[in-house]
Amino acid sequence: MVTSMRSMFGSCSNLKTLDISNFNTASVTNMSGMFISCGALSALNLTNFNTSVVKDMSFMFGGCASLATL
Repeated sequence: MVTSMRSMFGSCSNLKTLDISNFNTASVTNMSGMFISCGALSALNLTNFNTSVVKDMSFMFGGCASLATL
């Protein structure tokens, strides 16, 4: 059971799109910096993303200047 996704995709500077709609996030409590510094990321599918027990989302999208679609 995953409880932390902290910096999971952090600094993936060439990542442009990502579909994580099927990730099971029901037990995740930490998503801080999950996409931090993903400057090229422009589309992100968060359908079905369960954040009901997340306690920390700080800087989750920090430095995602190109992010236009959630």
